[in-house]
Amino acid sequence: MSFNGIEVDMLSIGNADSILVSRWENGLPTRVLIDGGNKGSASKVRSFLRGVGVSYIDHIVCTHPHDDHAGGLLGLVGDTTLGIGCLWSHVPGRHLDLNAVNRALQQTSESTVTRVLRESILTQRSLLNLAAQRGIPVLEPFDGEAVGFMTVCGPDPEFYRDMLCCFSDLEKLRLYEERLGAMDLRSAIDDVLEEEPGLLDDPVTQAENEASVVLGTKFDGNLFLFTGDAGVRALQRAATQYALQGCRWMQIPHHGSRRNINRELIEHFRPQTAFISAEGSKKHPRRAVVNAFKNVGASVFSTHYPDARPLRFHLGAVPPRAGYSSATALWN
Repeated sequence: MSFNGIEVDMLSIGNADSILVSRWENGLPTRVLIDGGNKGSASKVRSFLRGVGVSYIDHIVCTHPHDDHAGGLLGLVGDTTLGIGCLWSHVPGRHLDLNAVNRALQQTSESTVTRVLRESILTQRSLLNLAAQRGIPVLEPFDGEAVGFMTVCGPDPEFYRDMLCCFSDLEKLRLYEERLGAMDLRSAIDDVLEEEPGLLDDPVTQAENEASVVLGTKFDGNLFLFTGDAGVRALQRAATQYALQGCRWMQIPHHGSRRNINRELIEHFRPQTAFISAEGSKKHPRRAVVNAFKNVGASVFSTHYPDARPLRFHLGAVPPRAGYSSATALWN
């Protein structure tokens, strides 16, 4: 049979992301792997790829260097049994002074923000070095670039630099930490009071998350949107620059956190089907976020529900997959 279709596989790896997108044309697939989960996820992702007969990835995309997205890519890019066409990853040293970042970090307290930033710098450096050792081309995924059959809907270089510049300015870094700390405190109070908070109008998202790569693609007029950990600012910009209304399929950003989406954006994207990669805690996914998507008519699925398993969605003619059954929508 001559396959012509698209399939999306979202792996079940807790609060981490790894998504395989395959576009079939005249029986031949082009494959894009978006993120690889945590360092400990690499073997699980590789096992999944072997199980579905994938030994070559045309494009690997690192949406951002947080370890729950980029950590597993170290094992995958370093695995010489896996063929890789090219790696799409931002190269921070081309856009900001890493020495200035290190100086600012040395003058701050050892907060979660600074710890994660240090880990991110090391992860991204290691990933780029592995690609260089294997001779894998590295391209930067900025606005308008074609990643195979997919289009980068953000960020552009200016937005990327704006998001990360606070890390090289001590006063901006301290202010940023204070804003995130206030958000954490508010969330902690909600948890102590056992209150389920509603959606936020203008949530604060970590700058590295806000700089996540956003990808879109169409098949037979149906829009697919991949959001990584992008937040409201990034998604508003993408919605302004691209026709993203009425998605057929959408990834809910940041494991269903309420820090990355608001009601206005949900009503704009209005997906028919929405997937979440999450462990199933109170925060991931947030019930308020899930219900807001359901209120616009979306069927919402998570990799944790009703038990941990990968999720698959496909349109058109794609190869049959043994052992798969219909997924259960969240809280139906």
